[in-house]
Amino acid sequence: MTGAGAAPASVTATVVFTDIVASTEMLARLGGDATRAVRMVHDDLIADAVAAHNGRVVKSLGDGQMLAFDAARDAIAAAIEVQQGITDHSAREPEKALEVRIGMSAGDVVWREDQGDYFGTAVVEAARLCAAAQGGEILATELVTLLGRDAGTPTQLVGDLELKGLSSPVRTHRVQWAPRSGGAVPLPPALISALASTTFVGRDDVRAR
Repeated sequence: MTGAGAAPASVTATVVFTDIVASTEMLARLGGDATRAVRMVHDDLIADAVAAHNGRVVKSLGDGQMLAFDAARDAIAAAIEVQQGITDHSAREPEKALEVRIGMSAGDVVWREDQGDYFGTAVVEAARLCAAAQGGEILATELVTLLGRDAGTPTQLVGDLELKGLSSPVRTHRVQWAPRSGGAVPLPPALISALASTTFVGRDDVRAR
């Protein structure tokens, strides 16, 4: 623990952000009590995934959470477990279905004990990738995929994304996952449309796909 007056601790971590898609519309459709129950499903799934994969919840963000992991492979595994759990929930209770988007980045971050929070470029990248993702999607920086490659999880190159607040494009990959019942996760129409208009830098082959 950092003592009084000591410099904030710098550590290397994989930072993950989650966000419930269209939460305002869900509130209008389900009402307050049911929406809170759905949010609890999201939070419980994250708590289970974090516990199973050696992570920690940094803070709640209302419609999402910020997480941190020492190992990129654990972060990837936890993110996939959350998406699979969301899919299971939505299949069981289609009237209370939800979609979650996830972004992750890795690098040196600073832990501020007085604020209970991490700060650094990896935090900004993860948050911006979460905002750029579609429901059911996991976006990760290339460093995350390199650090976690021994897990054998397939990824797909998206390209170099221009993200708000960052001076340079971020090489981004989509983490591929499948429901526990097997089979590929279909791309939602919104994602197909978004990919067609995504800004890429130096990746004409990706833009053309």
